Amino acid sequence: MSGVETGKKMLFIGENGAGKTALMEALSGKRSATRRPMAVEYCGRFVNTPGEFLENRRFYPAIITTSADCDVVVMVQDATRINSLFPPQFASLFTRRVVGVVSKVQMAGANADRAIRFLKSAGAREIVLWNSDTGEGLERLQAMLQ
Repeated sequence: MSGVETGKKMLFIGENGAGKTALMEALSGKRSATRRPMAVEYCGRFVNTPGEFLENRRFYPAIITTSADCDVVVMVQDATRINSLFPPQFASLFTRRVVGVVSKVQMAGANADRAIRFLKSAGAREIVLWNSDTGEGLERLQAMLQ
């Protein structure tokens, strides 16, 4: 276990394939069957949302309502994507701490600077680069979320 079982309850938001589930597994130290969530999933102190919740604005009220039970909202942006579905100032929808995570920084074609710009535009003030191969960035994220 990574020692993050106790601490703040976190809501993960991002596009399909952005790495929300992988990040949740890395933080908890637990593996789950790799699959795409089809509904909001409660996994201990982690709440995982389907990518469709970000991709379709009609689901924003569900994201906002779900965030009310959480301490931290984690916006996950894939560094290999050339665009972002996080609208400008998206973080202002939440009355919780919002942390941006740039995932897949180790992948070919990744552009971390572009992903950081997307997250800053969405209103994230704290941003962590996460390399899922080496674990780089995970310790910083864990410290922020204790």
